[in-house]
Amino acid sequence: MRANQRTLGIMTRCQGSHFIDKGYYKKLTLFGRKQGIRVFVFSPRQVNFSSRTVAGFEYRNGAWQSDTFPLPAFVYDRCFVGPAYRNYKPFVEKLQNDRNITFLGHGLSGKWQVHQMLIHSKQLSPLLPPTELFTHSALQETLDKYNAAILKPMAGTHGIGVVRVKRRKGDFEVSGRSKDNQPFRRILQGEAGLKRFVSTFTNGRKFLVQPYLELHTPDGSPFDVRVLVQKNGEGEWETTGRAVRIGDKRSITSNLHGGGKAVPLAPFLSRHYKPALQTRIMQTIDQVAVELPRFLEQSHGRLVELGIDVGIDTAGNVWIIEVNSRPGRTVFTMINDPAAQFHSITQPVRYAHYLMKERVGGY
Repeated sequence: MRANQRTLGIMTRCQGSHFIDKGYYKKLTLFGRKQGIRVFVFSPRQVNFSSRTVAGFEYRNGAWQSDTFPLPAFVYDRCFVGPAYRNYKPFVEKLQNDRNITFLGHGLSGKWQVHQMLIHSKQLSPLLPPTELFTHSALQETLDKYNAAILKPMAGTHGIGVVRVKRRKGDFEVSGRSKDNQPFRRILQGEAGLKRFVSTFTNGRKFLVQPYLELHTPDGSPFDVRVLVQKNGEGEWETTGRAVRIGDKRSITSNLHGGGKAVPLAPFLSRHYKPALQTRIMQTIDQVAVELPRFLEQSHGRLVELGIDVGIDTAGNVWIIEVNSRPGRTVFTMINDPAAQFHSITQPVRYAHYLMKERVGGY
């Protein structure tokens, strides 16, 4: 195997020398070095396809150093999807179509596309909240049936832009997080007032409509369960860890970026659910962790890791809320789970090493 075939490029958005998750990428680099794999960070916009080189950054001698690298043989895609992704997409697609480059996994397109795939699973579809593409009529139908609805952007993270609409006597209460991730609450007069607000808030962006589920503790704190599943060094799916994310009572989401905290799953369930219900909840979460990545991969193509966000309502019903192909792993530091924390960092390198040994091509 040639030297450049043992290279792993972490593809992310870089603004000059600035890129997020430097601590995580440093640990990936150091672990990769122990496996004989050279790891570096690069932006897809900095690729020179003529010379087959890329300007990027490598952690060495205690700091991130800029350099020019041959195109990596393997790519770990950490380019988060959002409004700015359109500036990166053509370069990402060109790399994906390069026969000499293997992506560890291909990122999921968006919430609606994931829902459309999962709804065909007999095991998973009952756990999906009813979901529609946003139109004013779809919102009204959901409110007529459930009295409360959730609006969420099709491409978004950290709970930004997620809004709850509750029908009240003659008016509507709207609460959630703005595009600046600031919590807000407003009372809107009648259906005309609601329509004006929603038109301005969505502003032509694509949103989904779902019934509002009571995914909160008895004291009103929103929560969900983050399950991290990853490919291991044998190319098999494995559950790395689980953690509960609890949001601020003033919020409708539990995202850590909105001021939430994380706690271990088992003690949390024991505090809020009866033993028989705890067992059923854990069994359902385990079923999701096993079934979902395999089923999704059959429809979507190769994946390397998934952050599965699971909701549990006040009656103990389990719901699949969201699936993220570029998950964070901060929760395992917050709950002081060193084993999960270590595996969450090392599994992508182990899987890359497996692909290097097997020389598996792309889908």
